[in-house]
Amino acid sequence: MMGVEIMSVCILLIVALIYIQTIAKKRLFFHTERIKSNIEVWISHIILEETIEGIDIPKKFFRMLNDPKARQVAIDELIKCKKNFSGAVADNIVALYNKLGLREDSLLKMKNKRKWYIQARGIQELYLMDQKNLLTKIYRETNSKHEFVRSEAQIAVIHLTGFNGLRFLDVITYPLTLWQQIKLLEQLKLFGKKEDLSDRIPKWLLSKNDTVVVFALRLAAEYQQFAVKDKVIDCLVHPSKIVRTQAIKTLIVLSDEKTASMLMGYFAKEDFENQVHILNNLVNMATDEQKEFMIRLLDAPDNIIKVKAAAVLANNCTDGMQVIERKAAIEPEPFERILRHVKSVK
Repeated sequence: MMGVEIMSVCILLIVALIYIQTIAKKRLFFHTERIKSNIEVWISHIILEETIEGIDIPKKFFRMLNDPKARQVAIDELIKCKKNFSGAVADNIVALYNKLGLREDSLLKMKNKRKWYIQARGIQELYLMDQKNLLTKIYRETNSKHEFVRSEAQIAVIHLTGFNGLRFLDVITYPLTLWQQIKLLEQLKLFGKKEDLSDRIPKWLLSKNDTVVVFALRLAAEYQQFAVKDKVIDCLVHPSKIVRTQAIKTLIVLSDEKTASMLMGYFAKEDFENQVHILNNLVNMATDEQKEFMIRLLDAPDNIIKVKAAAVLANNCTDGMQVIERKAAIEPEPFERILRHVKSVK
């Protein structure tokens, strides 16, 4: 009986704790919603004025901001508004952010080295609110040991200064993830497509950080930097496979009448995946100059290479289909299957 009573008491305590926790969360939710509703009204009224200079912000609004939760709600609301407005209204939003002292809140977050997620959020708030005077402090975090902090800092410097923000590529030692490279390219697109990077890309292609080299190659392809093509070709013998792969992709984007022959020259030195990638793209650029090389590849040990070479022959070379037919007559397996496949996709 004693055990049953103890178990019953424990269950009651657990239920009571769950109930108390639920009530507390409910109160916090409604408290936050009241703050949010009031702040939205005040902010909407203020930012739609011609200028906030000289506007007497009610003391009630400042008293509300004594609550840390209210200050964060105000920051979030201002950022949301900033994303939806431009011109004078956007300027008013930034001015209000500064006037209310919310900039200092974001700055304190950015200085929080113990909690990376708070630091990253602080950086994001500052750059979204166009705090260009803090660029130097933000730039220092572009090589932070924490991935998400340096990611936000790198996006921040580009957001604030455009292509000039790419100078962090000169100093970073940590890897640029594929996702981060995509995010940086998206951010750069906001500043237009016509940008001459030919004086900067060669330096980045010599970086000891392989991911910086890969990103520089992406930039060369994205912004069609034909002036650095020779430097891109040099990357075809880079010791890192990810660099060589991106160099191949970039050269295909920057291709001319010599590209197919050049890629053939590096073909034998590459691994299987890069060989397949080269052959996939030769379908769009090969000529009769590559015919003999493709015929030799029909004797490659890997059947996938044979199929890819056959596709190039059939699509790009004079009498290429007849070459495959003659090969199928001499060596039915696997060339009869390869012939059927090439005919089905031609």
